[in-house]
Amino acid sequence: MAFLTDAEKDALSIRRMIFHVVGKDLDEPTLLPEITPLQEPAFFLARVRSALTGNLFAFRVGSGVEAALRGIAGGGDFTAGTQALARDFHTRHRSGTSNGAFLVFELGVGTDDPVYALVKYDHDEVVRYSLGAAQPRLERLQEAFVKKPEAMQKIALVRLAPGSGGHVMVRDRSKRTHISEYFEGFLNARRVNEPGDLSGKLVEAVKVAYKTHKPDLPADVQAGGVNRLYDVLRQGGQRYDPEDREPLLTALFGVLPEGASIRGTLERQLRDRGVAEESFEIDPERVQKPRKRVMETQEGVVVLYDEAHRPTRTTMPDGRERIEILTAGVLRDDVDTENRSRGR
Repeated sequence: MAFLTDAEKDALSIRRMIFHVVGKDLDEPTLLPEITPLQEPAFFLARVRSALTGNLFAFRVGSGVEAALRGIAGGGDFTAGTQALARDFHTRHRSGTSNGAFLVFELGVGTDDPVYALVKYDHDEVVRYSLGAAQPRLERLQEAFVKKPEAMQKIALVRLAPGSGGHVMVRDRSKRTHISEYFEGFLNARRVNEPGDLSGKLVEAVKVAYKTHKPDLPADVQAGGVNRLYDVLRQGGQRYDPEDREPLLTALFGVLPEGASIRGTLERQLRDRGVAEESFEIDPERVQKPRKRVMETQEGVVVLYDEAHRPTRTTMPDGRERIEILTAGVLRDDVDTENRSRGR
């Protein structure tokens, strides 16, 4: 299930915003008041919209972030609550983090209950120019918010549960497939879906998409069957990243046109299993091939076997194949009452 529904994404807006300056060059964070009225909401809303996928976490009991946001949601002081968060963030990350801004947004999603966004935005040096009457003027800015995705180093979208707890969707550019240790400590949250479980769910989604659209796939992909999918997913070092899925899709299904139907089917299958927005290393140990394999000839002969008893295949001079089965004895030779479809 997605962290935000499509309707909530369409309704996304900024209700309140604030930022504080943090970084390794500061002994203490620079704490600022709430920005009211809102300034440049379209710019910041676009930055948040660009990061609406991530890994799902849940608050642990005693999370300071949960307590602070719950206090704000209950009518507490927005500025004081976010300043406390900024101090904690700065203390935990001061030795390793670059200078930047710690932003907190209260977001509307079309319901009474808000969603909160906590963002670490790195400062970036830019040179601004202005065209004067006499000559152009250049000015270097060291403290600026820029559009490039790399500047938004960390973002946590928080949806509080009634009473206690809540879910957090995290995108951490320093560790795409999980979360940096210090950011996890700041949030005091645990990952909801283990990478191993996600790998298993990915396998099931890929198989459904393949079987649904097999006739539309390249001939070599069809010939490889489900076995090819397992071989690809069992390779070490593979990862699923919703922002960079194309290399994995190509390895699984061959080069796909932009509008290929299999893309939509796979997306739905991944969403139904809660995988679509997660990033994770694919665990080969969770990609286990089924013991039984099936071989079917053009004549409709079907052979079920496991790897230990694979039939011997020999190519004949005329191009046909001889299939040989060495057995200790035949246990059944009867009418087949099962519905076996050809070309599966």
